[in-house]
Amino acid sequence: MKSDFKTGWVLASVLTISGVLLGTYGAVSAFTGNQSNITLADANFAPLDGTTNYQIKLNVNYSVSDPALIGQKLNAVMKVHSSNGSVIKTTSYPLGFTANNTGTIQLLTNIPIAIAQNITTETFLTDLNKTNILSNPVKTLPTIAQPIKSSEFTPTVIKNKT
Repeated sequence: MKSDFKTGWVLASVLTISGVLLGTYGAVSAFTGNQSNITLADANFAPLDGTTNYQIKLNVNYSVSDPALIGQKLNAVMKVHSSNGSVIKTTSYPLGFTANNTGTIQLLTNIPIAIAQNITTETFLTDLNKTNILSNPVKTLPTIAQPIKSSEFTPTVIKNKT
């Protein structure tokens, strides 16, 4: 078999590209149910004082089953969906968080009151770059109350003990 520079270079390039693609592909994973699990601890949807926004705050408990993830930087993503299912806003950790066996993470976002009707949230854990989902999704169907005006408060009288 005759070999020349051009054929060798093409073959080496193909093998290199294949190796890079296979290496990258081998690292890609999707949620299989064994990596981690999340549950909703609590959800708060409240008007932000002095603004025309609601703050959405979710506290999510997580547990990591895959030992390879413990001590690694992960991320959490919260998507806010409108009533028709489209994504209004996506929030995550800017720098991720270090995963323990178990823990609680908090996600916050603000949305305008005008678009805050009939929204839902969806939260899940991902790898640091947010390319692979590593947990089950947690969905909420929040009911957001109208802002409370100061004139609606009932005054409370506190009696001093004598």
